[in-house]
Amino acid sequence: MTEGMPSEPADLVDAFYARFVRPLGNLVILFAQAEAAWLTLLVDLTGCTEKEAQKFLQKEAADVKQEILPLVRASAIEGYARQELCDSIDKFLCDRKRRNRLIHDEWYVSLFEPGGVAMTRGLPRKKDADVAYGDSTPEDVWNLAWRFREYAHVFSHASHMLGEQKSQ
Repeated sequence: MTEGMPSEPADLVDAFYARFVRPLGNLVILFAQAEAAWLTLLVDLTGCTEKEAQKFLQKEAADVKQEILPLVRASAIEGYARQELCDSIDKFLCDRKRRNRLIHDEWYVSLFEPGGVAMTRGLPRKKDADVAYGDSTPEDVWNLAWRFREYAHVFSHASHMLGEQKSQ
């Protein structure tokens, strides 16, 4: 450590959660980057403003796919790039739900497992919905973060391709 530099504070979470600190931190940053690339892509595909594109974030995944995938198929993006984009949109919308569970649900330790296991519990927002329980491992969170990194690349590349098309 450099003299005069404050030391980095220790993690504030209980020891049960310490294994999740780095993967969740990476998930937060990579999701934000993927979501920014997703918004840019929505603007490029629809011609709407960024503020209007943000409304897509509040829609159900099925509604977004129903509106966006036909625009992708009608765009100049062809072949493998179009298939990869369609697949990535579908998977991104599913993974976004998983990310929301990890970020917004309550974290607790289940003592029913030997040594205790970090778990999540999400209270239902919809009437008659069940409580959602999760038992992700740090490796699961790393994999999810990695996928958001890949989505950001795919969405950015598609936006670039659409920009190139418009400039020609």
